[in-house]
Amino acid sequence: MDVLVLSIGLLLLILIIYDFFFTTLSGSGAGFISKNVASLTYRAMRKFAGPTNRKTFEYSGMIVNLCVLFVWIVIVWAGLFLVYSYDPDAITNSSSRPANWVERLYFTGYVLSTLGLGNFKPITPFFEIMTGIFSFFGFIFFTSSMTYLISVSSAVIRKRTLSRSISTLGKKPSEIADKLKNLQPSYRDQQILSLQEQITSHLVSHQAYPVVHFFSHQNPENCFNLNFVRLDEAVTILLKEDRENIAGTTGKDELQLLRSTMSDLLMHMKENFSASLPKPEGYTDVQDLEEATLEQRRKLLLAMLKSEEFEWSYVK
Repeated sequence: MDVLVLSIGLLLLILIIYDFFFTTLSGSGAGFISKNVASLTYRAMRKFAGPTNRKTFEYSGMIVNLCVLFVWIVIVWAGLFLVYSYDPDAITNSSSRPANWVERLYFTGYVLSTLGLGNFKPITPFFEIMTGIFSFFGFIFFTSSMTYLISVSSAVIRKRTLSRSISTLGKKPSEIADKLKNLQPSYRDQQILSLQEQITSHLVSHQAYPVVHFFSHQNPENCFNLNFVRLDEAVTILLKEDRENIAGTTGKDELQLLRSTMSDLLMHMKENFSASLPKPEGYTDVQDLEEATLEQRRKLLLAMLKSEEFEWSYVK
């Protein structure tokens, strides 16, 4: 039984340490635990929100971040506690009395928090080494967490800047399309390329810090998903006019570049956030948006809208 407790404790520590370092330091996404905690938390929050009751979305990203951080702390604390419980007599107080389970839990907490309190201590070489290792880990854990959260905040600011950039062009796809068509050609192309660069930057941030996906906004006009869908529909209008050779449309090359970047972001969301994207009626999976029909593309866009409790009527 003691060996089983030790094995479970070590397994929990290995899993959570891998998940923590992969999420905070790899720049390649979130670990299995973090990804699922974030998705489940966001789906639970969405049940308390809607188009007319959007206060929840003001705090969605913060709550998701706190839940992930809480799960990291709980699992590493539980894992180390089980390791210390392998030999209950190995942790003693200043009077050499073995610590009970509550005192071992307390000892585990202040080891991880690097408080350095001396009223309990390990008395075997194995536990002395474990205490030293996890005292260092506690320091790394909290400093890496803060650095990660600062990076996430920067990515969220870029996301909201992009959302505002789209919003200033218009509140409807037709307004955005008309504004782009009426700009001077050189400035118009510059605006399109600027949007393409901002979406590329957001895609990279999205890949490095997936929790950015769960940051929304109370005001619908500041919600990235809604503005992104409006822009995508505006590009659809302009590309259609270009194919029909209607005078005054924007440059095809710049639009195709913007459309391709937007497709990359859509596919990234589909592949990595399918659990948090509702499946609208008639939704079919697609592997390549460049070859997908407009209806299939719009089903995926509608899934983005529904993830923030919007309907297609908000786009038009």
